[in-house]
Amino acid sequence: MSGSTAVINQAPQIRTLLSAFDKLADPSVSDFTSSIPERFEEAALHVSSQNLLVSDFVLRNRMMMKPMIEKFHGNAGTLTASVQESIQLLDDPTTKIVVSTHQPNLFAYGGVFKKIVMLENIRNLSAPVGHSKIINLFLIVDHDFVDETWMRVAQLPSINHSSGIMELRAPITDSKRWLMVCNVPLPSKGLVNNWKHQVKSWIRNCSESQPQIRNKSNAHFEEFWQQIVETSYSRARSYSELNSFITSNLVNHAWGYSTLFVRLSDLAQVFENGFTFLLSNFGLYSDALRGIEQKLMSRGIDTGVSSSAYQNAPVWIHCSCGSKASAKLLRDETTANLAGTCTSCKKYLELSLGKQDDLDISKVVKDLSPRAIPIPLLLSRDLGISCYASGTGGIGYLLDGSVVAKKMSLNFPYIAIWSSKDKYLGIGQLPASSDEYPRDEDIDNQLKTLQKRSEICREKMGPLLAIRRKCIAKSSSLHEVLSEIFSLKEEQRHIHQQINFLSRARNIENLAPCFIDYVANFGMKETERLWTEHLAHDGRLAAPVIFR
Repeated sequence: MSGSTAVINQAPQIRTLLSAFDKLADPSVSDFTSSIPERFEEAALHVSSQNLLVSDFVLRNRMMMKPMIEKFHGNAGTLTASVQESIQLLDDPTTKIVVSTHQPNLFAYGGVFKKIVMLENIRNLSAPVGHSKIINLFLIVDHDFVDETWMRVAQLPSINHSSGIMELRAPITDSKRWLMVCNVPLPSKGLVNNWKHQVKSWIRNCSESQPQIRNKSNAHFEEFWQQIVETSYSRARSYSELNSFITSNLVNHAWGYSTLFVRLSDLAQVFENGFTFLLSNFGLYSDALRGIEQKLMSRGIDTGVSSSAYQNAPVWIHCSCGSKASAKLLRDETTANLAGTCTSCKKYLELSLGKQDDLDISKVVKDLSPRAIPIPLLLSRDLGISCYASGTGGIGYLLDGSVVAKKMSLNFPYIAIWSSKDKYLGIGQLPASSDEYPRDEDIDNQLKTLQKRSEICREKMGPLLAIRRKCIAKSSSLHEVLSEIFSLKEEQRHIHQQINFLSRARNIENLAPCFIDYVANFGMKETERLWTEHLAHDGRLAAPVIFR
């Protein structure tokens, strides 16, 4: 596909994403925002310059994680030689770990894979410096509710759809919407085949007049479907595994990365000491979270974190029905308990944590998982990670976490954010750039102009309809007024067509499509090459990636 020819004069900056936070003039906040790099080279240099020798405690946790990683890759069929080499590096106290996380979304959007690509390139660039050992680890957040939209919906640009977007969906009944995604059954073969049929139809409809492009897109898609999707489906036992295996097969087989994958739901025992620490110091945790959120809200800054989050324990309680409960920490004079009501079945759940001044969660840790804010704290404290890659959606949570970490005297991981948009004209975007509707100005301004013209037409129509009624009453000639009405209606019809088209084009322009869009337009390996090329030759983490 041909890339956008637009010249980028002033590329956005990571600093722009953080400008609202900087207005707080809070040292703990500015420490966090000022540490986030603008360029890829900064992140790579930071990781490579770290001198690391982890404690016995951290090394034990890393080694405890090995069988969980081997289990995942064994199940996924991605236990390659390079993956096995990375697993063995967990035994070495000088090994650095760079981490990205995400839910097992349906055909995840490009940003999920870009985090992995960025960390792999950090690993490649940093490893030769002093022969350091680096592991690229991807943590599958598989204990979130399947009700979350992107867990079940994948989007592709399509001017032929009324919204400009075609959706692939994994339907979930009301009785299962509050299940943790790790407990959702594997979808039927019929549904998976239907997704394939939808994509094939989308390719055909988007490239009707371009047979060569259609053939190329079909070839790319068939390769992805047979090698990645079909292979993953044959090995998966759940919906979460299907989506996770697709990501692992793409990364470990198609791209040949040594990235390690592990399910968060398997790591409760690895984080047992971390859970105990957070629960034992819940007062500090809660006060720090409440303080920063109140300060942010007073300035009208919404991080996406619930205003009552500080009241909740830093962990969820799992329910036997497959869902989970938001928990409160209850204390009396001698004991401590976690308690909450299951979101799905409404069962009241309560777990004993033992003596409040000496918590023992060993018997219940298997029924716990961390909330979002504690995850990077646990990764830093218990696994000694060197870098955490995030998308823009997690910035608010990370800011809160960095402030909480400082209040609790914990190290917070170095954060790298690759926030750039990908610019290209693929088969789904090309119709929206049609010369039939020239766009010399941005779409929003054009829509405002068209809406004003539509309003003017409506205002002109009123008097003409009144004249028509008078002519009918007087039996006068209607020819002239009907001609004007017809012309005005034709103009209105054309304006409404333009508004409808531009509304769809705007949705396409703003869409972050699922990975299938990249597959159809560029293929699996070329997509990875173009992302890597941007990091190597441009390096700006907020600048658009121009696909050519």
